[in-house]
Amino acid sequence: MSGPTATWLLLIAATLISYVSWLDEDWADPRLTGSIVVAIACGKAWLIGMRFMELREAVWPLQLIFNLWTVGVGVILITMFLQAG
Repeated sequence: MSGPTATWLLLIAATLISYVSWLDEDWADPRLTGSIVVAIACGKAWLIGMRFMELREAVWPLQLIFNLWTVGVGVILITMFLQAG
């Protein structure tokens, strides 16, 4: 199994991991749990961009901008999550 089906299954697995991490709030600090969910969401956004929007075949400056945007937004959101409360 490869291509879009494998990517779709990986996205479903990541969604389930995010969901399960919120089910039991006592297993970790909510800031850590939120950070994990944000990191997974950024990974999912990267996968969607690279696989389904075909950025993996785009010119390298566009790939670089997308990669920097994905990492930058993730770092900013996780930093905000960890500094809250």
